[in-house]
Amino acid sequence: MVSSMKSQISILEIKVSGKPVQEKNQFDENTKQSIAEVLKNTEIIMESINSEHSAPNISIPKGPFRFNAANYLNGASVDTAHSSSSNLNTFIGLDQTNLVLLDRPQPPNDKAWCTNEHTPVLTLNLAKPIKPISVSYQHSKWQGIVPKETPRTYDVVACLDFNCENWKPLVSNCEYNQFGFNGNEQFCNISSHVPLIEKVQFRFTQNYGDLKMTCVNLVRVYGETEAPLKYENKKDCESEKICKDLKRFYHSYSPEYALRNTTCAFLYENDCCSRCPECCEECVITEYNSTTVTIVVWTICAFFFFLFFSPCGLLSNRFAKPPVE
Repeated sequence: MVSSMKSQISILEIKVSGKPVQEKNQFDENTKQSIAEVLKNTEIIMESINSEHSAPNISIPKGPFRFNAANYLNGASVDTAHSSSSNLNTFIGLDQTNLVLLDRPQPPNDKAWCTNEHTPVLTLNLAKPIKPISVSYQHSKWQGIVPKETPRTYDVVACLDFNCENWKPLVSNCEYNQFGFNGNEQFCNISSHVPLIEKVQFRFTQNYGDLKMTCVNLVRVYGETEAPLKYENKKDCESEKICKDLKRFYHSYSPEYALRNTTCAFLYENDCCSRCPECCEECVITEYNSTTVTIVVWTICAFFFFLFFSPCGLLSNRFAKPPVE
């Protein structure tokens, strides 16, 4: 670049030296202007080269972050008090309802949220207040035709109060198409402008023909937040040992597997799903609910106390000593 500039100046000097004196004076002004233009163009080119080699100063606009706010691992949960009763909500303290929110690539078929209500509802407490942008449903893979208990159409509303008595529609008549890819997630975009929400309700209006039961595998609610969620994964040697042991216990049918913590949250926190995917497929949401178990135990104890020791008990009179005559 510098040599090119010098050559252009040399050419101008040669042209000037070959001119008569009168023409030199007239030509001097044009020469000065030409040299000035050459220097100016050279300066612009050099600045451009320097800017290419320097680090780019690009300002990235701060925008919202998108994520699945209905993911159990992020803190979402099912509001069982305002949802239909299901097979995952048992009375002995093993409430597995949140399996319908466990975000995984392929939900297992035997972990579905099934209910026998005609128009079931599923109410969700989201992990974080969001501006909703879309919802989705994903059924487990099937063989042949779509199972009759698969949801076909559903509505989703935003709950404006705790009991979802006041609500605002988000999507209506959203369809899970049986002719889509088998087991794939299917979306419905939310077109209405909705303020920040933290509770939604899925209302399943129709399935594929089962008159007695509707089974839901995995629902998602995508939204926007101003700050990304922070994930805390344990990837140290202790976690690797935990996952290795659990895999060994699982495949050896060891009773110690049942004694270990095998909840979904624990397995995902320790990143055990890559080492033992079978463990994550069969994981449970919670261990025994201590409150429910305590109530059941005290109820059984009270029943046996009444049966054997109460004066009005059936067996207390049977084993009582006969009166002495």
